[in-house]
Amino acid sequence: MTPSVRWRSAAAAVLLAGAALVSAAPTAEAQTVPGPDPELSKALDSVAGLAPDDTCISVAIGGSTVYRHRSDDPQTPASTQKLLTSATALDLMEPDTVFTTDVVGPEPSADGVVSGDITLVGGSDPGLVSSFYKTVQQIPDSRPSTLLDALARRLKEAGVTKIEGRVVGDESRYDSVRVGPTWPARFVTQNQSGPLSALSVDEGYLLRPNEDGELRRVRSEDPPTDAARAFQSVLEARGIEVTGEAVAGKAPAGASVLATIDSPPLTDIIGDMLVRSDNQTAEMLSKELGVVSGTGGTTAAGNRQVADWLSREDLAPTGSFVADGSGLDPANQVTCDELVGVLDASGGIDGLLGAGLPVAGKTGTLASRFGGSQAEGKLRAKTGTLNGVRSLAGFVELPDGEVATFAFIANGDQEGRDPIRAQAFLGEVLATYLPPCPDADAPPVPVVDPVAVAQMGALSAAPAAGALPGVLASIEAVDARAADLFDRCSVEADAQVVVPAS
Repeated sequence: MTPSVRWRSAAAAVLLAGAALVSAAPTAEAQTVPGPDPELSKALDSVAGLAPDDTCISVAIGGSTVYRHRSDDPQTPASTQKLLTSATALDLMEPDTVFTTDVVGPEPSADGVVSGDITLVGGSDPGLVSSFYKTVQQIPDSRPSTLLDALARRLKEAGVTKIEGRVVGDESRYDSVRVGPTWPARFVTQNQSGPLSALSVDEGYLLRPNEDGELRRVRSEDPPTDAARAFQSVLEARGIEVTGEAVAGKAPAGASVLATIDSPPLTDIIGDMLVRSDNQTAEMLSKELGVVSGTGGTTAAGNRQVADWLSREDLAPTGSFVADGSGLDPANQVTCDELVGVLDASGGIDGLLGAGLPVAGKTGTLASRFGGSQAEGKLRAKTGTLNGVRSLAGFVELPDGEVATFAFIANGDQEGRDPIRAQAFLGEVLATYLPPCPDADAPPVPVVDPVAVAQMGALSAAPAAGALPGVLASIEAVDARAADLFDRCSVEADAQVVVPAS
């Protein structure tokens, strides 16, 4: 029987030529579970060889695992932790869930006067912004947001002309813990997340002029009071007089709802969070999971909900640990198999989670990565970065229409090992991979022209240090010839591999 031709694109053939020059980690053989296609396993071994020793890789196609490298070892996942938070939220909450911000208080008189305080009740909308902040920060209309000014307009449309009292900010839906309880202190000064609150306007920041008169963001020390002040400002800009000073507090029981505004749906909020890797939104979602469960709006309650969901879905391996919702906490522990399981359980590449992921070379945290490569536009994934952590997990559309689900987490820095380079190679390998034909079928006849052969020969002769860049650079040129490879499993039984003469 003619040997099966494993890789069905010229681009992939060049990748294999380069891959042969990359040495796998010394312990790779003992730590790797090869899949059904030896050549794919060989290429992915080379990916592992580019990464630090403490790296896990898991790849599945059509729900079946095709490659595992240390894939059941718990690792610090960085922002790929957001996949767990998002999947849990989408499962426990309706996809069209909205977060509602209410204004409550005494009913206005016939001439529109409210005698007493009004309360701005936070409903945990992460996109609640003033139009001024949105303009200064150049927040695009495409980003899910809720204008505080629109809420003020609704209050005016309800007939309110004056408030003889204060604007009170109510954040009681969540606790008042502003950061992840075990985050490193530097995350605050680095503004890795705004202050956490169920009532947060303008991402929890104030705009203040610096010495040159330019506006800069200053972290709010009291989000509910600052939210109330912001609302008072937009009320006064619309001609609604407020006699008192803004404060934080809790809405009185039974107060009438005077105006209300809803956020965009949960699916839009999660999609935006994943594309931008927004830590603050992820942490607010985590606290919201605690509210939904009835155990309280705290990070700990949200963590328990994520962990419980993983257990119910049989996705929580030994050693898995949920420390926060965003992945900022280095104590989070996730396996690559776990991430692949979560991604597949969420509905795959076209599911609510998959549809919201950044697209290679196009959007969000992947806009500047994979450009010009075979993975551009085909790979959708969540990135993750902390000191000593580089992760990537998502989907890749394969040339035959199948979809690969993958996870890659590298922990630790190691001289001579580049996890970003390994991720680039992983994208190329998967984006050009076609599975072998069934043994019962005849192998196809790949037509590889002399230019491609020459390229492969040149790569084989190249020094190892420069092999991979050569592989990646050659992909675009070779891709034009990939179309010459006809339907790979439809030729007759006695077909032979043919290389045209030069």
